[in-house]
Amino acid sequence: MSSVRINHLNVDLSGKKVLEDLCLEFNTKERILILGAGGCGKSTLLLSMMGIVQRMENAEVTGEVFFDDCPVTKLKAFEVAKVLGIVFQNPESQFCTLYPENEVAFGLENLGVEPKKMDRIISDSLMAMHFPKKRIHAQINQLSGGEQQRLACAAAVAQGAQMLLLDEPTSNLDPEGRRQVADAAETLSRKGKGLLVVEHNLENWLPLLGRVIVLGNNGKLLADGDPRDVFVKYKDQMTQQGIWRPRALRMFDELKSLGYTPARVPLTAKELRKEQISWELLAKAWEKAFPTCVRKISTAKPLIQTEHLTGEYKKGQPVFRDVSFRMDCGDFVALTGRNGSGKSTLAKTLVGLHEASEGRIMLFGQDTTGERASSVFRSGDIGYVFQNPEHQFLKETVWDELKYSVRQDLSGNSIVHRLIQQFDLQGVESSNPFRLSGGQKRRLSVAIMLSGHRKLLILDEPTFGQDEKATYMLMDKLIEYNQGGTGILMITHDLDLAARYANKIAVLSDGSLAYYGTPEELWKKPDVIKHSGLQIPFFAELRMEDQ
Repeated sequence: MSSVRINHLNVDLSGKKVLEDLCLEFNTKERILILGAGGCGKSTLLLSMMGIVQRMENAEVTGEVFFDDCPVTKLKAFEVAKVLGIVFQNPESQFCTLYPENEVAFGLENLGVEPKKMDRIISDSLMAMHFPKKRIHAQINQLSGGEQQRLACAAAVAQGAQMLLLDEPTSNLDPEGRRQVADAAETLSRKGKGLLVVEHNLENWLPLLGRVIVLGNNGKLLADGDPRDVFVKYKDQMTQQGIWRPRALRMFDELKSLGYTPARVPLTAKELRKEQISWELLAKAWEKAFPTCVRKISTAKPLIQTEHLTGEYKKGQPVFRDVSFRMDCGDFVALTGRNGSGKSTLAKTLVGLHEASEGRIMLFGQDTTGERASSVFRSGDIGYVFQNPEHQFLKETVWDELKYSVRQDLSGNSIVHRLIQQFDLQGVESSNPFRLSGGQKRRLSVAIMLSGHRKLLILDEPTFGQDEKATYMLMDKLIEYNQGGTGILMITHDLDLAARYANKIAVLSDGSLAYYGTPEELWKKPDVIKHSGLQIPFFAELRMEDQ
């Protein structure tokens, strides 16, 4: 076991203060959760612990990170890797090879592991992260976002560091995958591995992690201590800065306002259920904490129609098959399902980014089957936000990226100013989009597609990696466009968001459309939810248990 000490760490990136006078200390067997609003320096902190930021040309660093009183800047990369292993927020940025097994082997080769030992380590690591066997021989660039995250975690586990630094390790995973990664992390912890996790999907991690560190918006330390104590004591500051708190705690706050104080501060649904509170009181508290969006009724004019649509990457191996559905003007549709079920491929197929192998596609009443994306997007009526925001950046600054998206509008500069304010991108206008934080990249990618008037917006996981404030700001903005007549098709794993904002939910399971209808009817089909690797919304779980 080693100790890690951060002594008055200050980090400026491209002239912008990111971390300020940060002092922390922990040992490599601890289990720690790091929270903070988007852009507050969480990822920078992890990279500083690895000694990576100190070697960046655009970074000015004062203070030091010590491993057992030895500065990290004095250590070689392989020496750091024996103590800390890291999984980046964007897994694509750390891949070095073409295939999953080669990727896990790459780190082992750099550490000088004997070849005869590698096969077992590779197999055990991939199995620990529940990486699907059928995808072992797929190229990494053909893996889903969730599969890429599992692979990145497996590569880090294989290298045998004392402590794993996980930067949003489940942001692209379905609920089943999140539970599996958290369970795998718990297994590693029982074997003596430490964990330092940056995460906004809190519920699966709270029973496992015994310490919470909160970074404020100014890059300074806001809180450090026991999770229950931190969430209660710093509630106002965390809420003001848009930092996620457990949903059970939001319920706790509203229950108190309704005159009921639970015997113990709850962190999870399980703890809240133990209070045996009536459903009527829970329902009142839920509606106060998470009010349902008032939805505009959609029209009968179709936006999208598909008939027996099938898509595949290899002939005879369909990703999705026989998908038939209709989406009308004004609909807000949440497309969900487990990782690898075909959600992103279906969305790309609808707009010509992927070719359908069978079936028919109608957009705005016109048959577009077989048309290329360049033809489908030419009118400007469709906006598409990719799962990885970096895939749509074209310019060298945030300002130029937004200006390019409104280049046909004579009032372009005023629109850019408005988007920067609305999407909380002040202060990074001159920054390179690729050097933004994960949350800022995502907000920029959405802002680009909301710069014009669209009839249809397709968004692939638009809220992943976002803090609470940014998530609800983004969703409220989508509802504003939706109320103005724009159809929204949003890929998401978050059924709580779907329940609150969508009027229809489409569930893909094993490549087929397992459900298409209202949220309310889906909650009555727990078998569909379970089989699709999803998790029922928090409030629905409470109600089922109450009954």
